[in-house]
Amino acid sequence: MKFADNPNQAAECLRQAIPLMVKYSIPPNPLNYSLWYAYVSNVIPGLNTQMDKALETYGTCPSIISEQMFRDFLIKEEIDNAEDLQTALMAVMGSLENEASSTIQNTEAFNDVLEDSLQALQASHFIDQDENVAGIIEKLTANTQAMSETTKQFQSKIDEAQAEIATLKQELEKSRQDASVDSLTGLFNRRVFDMEFSQIASSQDAKVTLVMIDIDHFKKFNDTYGHLMGDKVLQYVGKMVKELCLPPLLPVRFGGEEFAVLMPGKDTTAAAELAETIRGKIKAIRIKQKKSGEVISSITSSFGVAELIPGETPEACTSRADAALYQAKANGRDQVQVAG
Repeated sequence: MKFADNPNQAAECLRQAIPLMVKYSIPPNPLNYSLWYAYVSNVIPGLNTQMDKALETYGTCPSIISEQMFRDFLIKEEIDNAEDLQTALMAVMGSLENEASSTIQNTEAFNDVLEDSLQALQASHFIDQDENVAGIIEKLTANTQAMSETTKQFQSKIDEAQAEIATLKQELEKSRQDASVDSLTGLFNRRVFDMEFSQIASSQDAKVTLVMIDIDHFKKFNDTYGHLMGDKVLQYVGKMVKELCLPPLLPVRFGGEEFAVLMPGKDTTAAAELAETIRGKIKAIRIKQKKSGEVISSITSSFGVAELIPGETPEACTSRADAALYQAKANGRDQVQVAG
């Protein structure tokens, strides 16, 4: 995305953008400067629509949403060009590999022809009259064989390069996910939770409720059925929470057998109702062991719900939700408790 503003226009856009960033507690980094510059410029209607929706929902624009809007509206063309370039590069390398393979076949065929010709010349009476002819052909044959070997090595290098590119792409994608996604459940991790909750809470108009979820007696479950079965339960729960808590809700794996859901725009009543739905779904989980055929149906969970109080820190709100969760466990588990 390119802007054609003159210096005066650009300065005016910045004068408008910076107060808005302060008002909505937007971190002052280059990505956000670009995003809010575009917002006040009003040159990308789609960006403004999504930004307004985020501000209405969260009272700010969380970093994850900012990054996605930056990619979708400001650098989409550059991303598409980079992907096109990468595709073209891979196509060229594939073509080069095919060409190298074809060259090998051609040089080998040429080598066979030369060898056959040499044998024919050696068998003829001309070779006795001019031994130089045989010497020349022998040199050509040797050179052709060397060329064939060189081309084989060239193709080998291409194969290695393509394999390395594929590996690097996989590692890059993995490193991106490792930074924000829990590998077992596919949910966002504690790092993302802390970052998003902190930004939402920094807004004066923040309205968000936190739900903490803990699988009951999970250590005993692991000891009884093994860690592989425990991992399977975590995956089931993570998948279920993700399906029930669609954006703008933010489900995360908080740690161990504990999950959390940030619910922007929801009060404790609405959050507790959704928590009750999740609780029932978890209780309905049935897992069949392959070896014994036993059906495991004893999985329950406890919930703590706390709405962010104006001026409260994320840590304090999390502590209240945790206290409510432990109260649910003390009351017999498999229930939802709202913080007082």
